[in-house]
Amino acid sequence: MQQSLSIMNIIQLNEKIDTFVNQYGLSDDALALKQEHAIQKSDEWQAILDGFSKDGRVLRIGIIGRVKAGKSSMLNALVFEGRDILPKAATPMTAALTTIEYSETVRAEVDFFTQSDIDEIKKKHDIYCEKLEQKVHDKKAGLIERLKKKKAGFLNYSCSSEEERDCQKKAESQAEREMKSDPTFASYDQYRRIEASGKSLSDLQQYKTIQANSVEDLMTGKLNQFVSSGGDFMPFTKAVTLYIPEKGLQGLQLIDTPGINDPVTSRGERTEQLLQECDVVLIVSPSGQFLSSEDTNLIHRITTKEGTQQVYIIASQVDSQLFGNERAGFSSPLDVLDNITATLSNQARNVLNAQAASFPEMKILADKLNKNDVICSSSVAFSILKYFDTPAAWDANSKHVFDNLNYHYPDTFKHPELAKNALKKLANIEKLHQIITDVTTHKAHILTQRRTDFENSKRAALRSYLKALSALINERIHQIETMDINSLREQQMRLAKQQALITHHVSDVYDDLVSDIQLNLSKELKDELNRQMREYEEVSEGAQGTTTESKQVSIGRSWRSLWLTEEYETRQYNVQTVQATSVRRAIERIRAQLEDNLTSLSGKDAKIWREKAYRQIVSAVETAMRQAGGDQLDLTVIFRAVRNVVACMPEVSFKLKDDIPSSLKKSGQLKDTEAQNYLHEAENYVSRLRTTVRNDISNYINEWVGRLKKNDLPNTLTGQMNNYLSQLLNEIENKEASLFRYRNIQKELSALEQEVA
Repeated sequence: MQQSLSIMNIIQLNEKIDTFVNQYGLSDDALALKQEHAIQKSDEWQAILDGFSKDGRVLRIGIIGRVKAGKSSMLNALVFEGRDILPKAATPMTAALTTIEYSETVRAEVDFFTQSDIDEIKKKHDIYCEKLEQKVHDKKAGLIERLKKKKAGFLNYSCSSEEERDCQKKAESQAEREMKSDPTFASYDQYRRIEASGKSLSDLQQYKTIQANSVEDLMTGKLNQFVSSGGDFMPFTKAVTLYIPEKGLQGLQLIDTPGINDPVTSRGERTEQLLQECDVVLIVSPSGQFLSSEDTNLIHRITTKEGTQQVYIIASQVDSQLFGNERAGFSSPLDVLDNITATLSNQARNVLNAQAASFPEMKILADKLNKNDVICSSSVAFSILKYFDTPAAWDANSKHVFDNLNYHYPDTFKHPELAKNALKKLANIEKLHQIITDVTTHKAHILTQRRTDFENSKRAALRSYLKALSALINERIHQIETMDINSLREQQMRLAKQQALITHHVSDVYDDLVSDIQLNLSKELKDELNRQMREYEEVSEGAQGTTTESKQVSIGRSWRSLWLTEEYETRQYNVQTVQATSVRRAIERIRAQLEDNLTSLSGKDAKIWREKAYRQIVSAVETAMRQAGGDQLDLTVIFRAVRNVVACMPEVSFKLKDDIPSSLKKSGQLKDTEAQNYLHEAENYVSRLRTTVRNDISNYINEWVGRLKKNDLPNTLTGQMNNYLSQLLNEIENKEASLFRYRNIQKELSALEQEVA
């Protein structure tokens, strides 16, 4: 009973604070404070808390990470003994949010996009088409202009219809290639698939529930139409819930997300909602690009904002790391695995300990990791082990990985029993099974603790929110007690007279600030890109070489002992080589560093820019008032107005939209044609990466600048200042009543803080 009362207190307090804020007209200031302190609506909290208390509630385990981090492969190994039951998303556009639960019969429930979802996708599709059309037009004009300059010897040269068609074709090809990195491309692709399907939402209602005789019948037959990239109904599929008679699923719900930062808005919102509901979270991060900024931001969020403390970090695809620098000095793959595990564990500890220093809520996870290592796992190793005695069942990737293991570690992989033991350690599925067993065994405790952790995290958020509100009220009281009413009236009249001048000065400063983003931030991000590209070129050159090989060559025929015999001689050839591991690792490292460094730079610079904007806008207001002559406005009025308008300015997050193709994930020394092809493909990828990142930078800058330009900050600012002065004047004219009111507010705030404590 006490627990229920405690839970209700969080909801009641949130509603009480909302009522309090609305009652005393503090909504404008409170809105920014709510965002800063992660205060959601009471009904959102209530829904989550009701779920914790529901009888027979399953334990929700979320499998979360970036697109192509290996989440579905890991779940296939964990739940389905390595069978490819869960579809692997080819792209973020074809990924489905998949939930798996226990049932005695096999079936699936399909959640389709609503009409409003499709309307939103269509809107972004149209924006993409407009951008593409403009880009094609600009590129075609440029190509024609260059053609005319090339024909400069011909007076008044006019392109032929064939030349114009050629320019149009090239322009379309270039524009389409560049637009694949545009934020609207996912919606364009999705809507194009919707149109091509020839289906409508009304056609789909009969398919919401799919019955099947077996898991294989469901996944490889009936459900393919809804989740595979070529499925007739895939374009409409938002999420799928699978009900499967696997004993290990009893009491559990496994949630396989399509990847954080889903490009399809409504599906991304559903994933965000599920984050709040997960009791246990497995963060899957590729060992070759371990703990990117996206991963660490996600860990920070689910522990500090959502109160989830049962978090496990999985380093996936560890087999890909066995052929690089980590193997130096080791001949056994298990020794290399230990070295990789230690390296990644130290990396994770450093990250989490640094975060825990600033956010105490993260200390539980940091302490847990300090006692235990990161869990390294390889789904492909599990698949190889599962079908070790029937290698014909291996797919191309499994065969490639085993060939590499056999080549680099012959002492282990030429002996079946040693090979099986190594594959078992690499797969590490037993450790993952142990996690599931442990959390299932302690389900009741975890659910109780999860409820407590969620409540504590929201209680802490309410405490910090109330503290900020209290500081705001104290400032108001100080103003009423110390400000002169005649001076305030003069300030109000002066503001009315000088509003145009203030707007002019602030507009100039604001325009310069926006231009500063276009010039300086764009340059800084592109300089970082160029630095990373130079690093790749150095590694690539160092990885190339030649080797001498012998070859028997026919030199003709001669008679020997009545027989006409082919004669051979041995000749030496120089063969080009490339250390694919070095090139691949350089690409993986540069790709990860680009994402981390550019995201970090953009975030850091956005914060610095906001601080600069605050200072310069304050200075612009002060300059305008000085030019007008007379006394300044009260600084607290200026500071408050500028602080609130700057806090409400739009912002955009930088995202890198690129994935390394699987064909580059080779290892060891490649020779001759294979080496040449690999180098050619690597250079093409890096060239595309450079273009993609430059486009991502331009899109990020353009989107942010576009939003800022639509924001009428100068007039919003003067409007805020006038409102604050009018409010303050009214409060000072009714000083006793105002002070009485604010001191009552203080008392209520103090009482609320006591309830939250």
